[in-house]
Amino acid sequence: MKGKIFNAQEVQSMISGNKTMFREVIKPQPIQPEGFSDAYFDCYNKGNQWNWWKKDNKQLLGQIVKSPYQGGQKIFCKESFWEAGSKIIYKADHESYKPISPWRRVMKQEHSRLTLLIKEIRVERLQDISEEDAIAEGFKNTFVGFQHPVYNPGRTANQDFEVFWNATHKKPEEKFEANPWVWKIEFELIK
Repeated sequence: MKGKIFNAQEVQSMISGNKTMFREVIKPQPIQPEGFSDAYFDCYNKGNQWNWWKKDNKQLLGQIVKSPYQGGQKIFCKESFWEAGSKIIYKADHESYKPISPWRRVMKQEHSRLTLLIKEIRVERLQDISEEDAIAEGFKNTFVGFQHPVYNPGRTANQDFEVFWNATHKKPEEKFEANPWVWKIEFELIK
């Protein structure tokens, strides 16, 4: 089973039921075909091969991008943890705990406590995120359990998402302002 890294705030938000969606930058980025300004980027028959289509639904040959996930696929959540003998301590549950050695991020499947079922995959520009989707990403006032570090009561969920995205994506081409194409992945927590 494939794993995906989430930080402590995201894990808390998943456990509380507030986070049911995540985004990943598409690599390589789709390149709009020249001469087809009305072309759109989509998949064929809900598969994992994405490419450009003309307005009349005819496929444009050229760049094909394979999505990292498929609907119905299960993935396990990788989160920061610490092994205390035979016991696993998860950072999301003990944010203020200071283990003897640093928190570990390289989690094997047998240490994971959360499994996600991928429900739907779409593609969009990062800045096209709706307020509803920002809420599904876990941004609504606070992440449950503790104050989210980017939360500001005067901002919308979209604005909090933007601040969080920029704090967790260091490459200039992945920043919110760069507006990269992203995979928009809806999931259900099944364990």
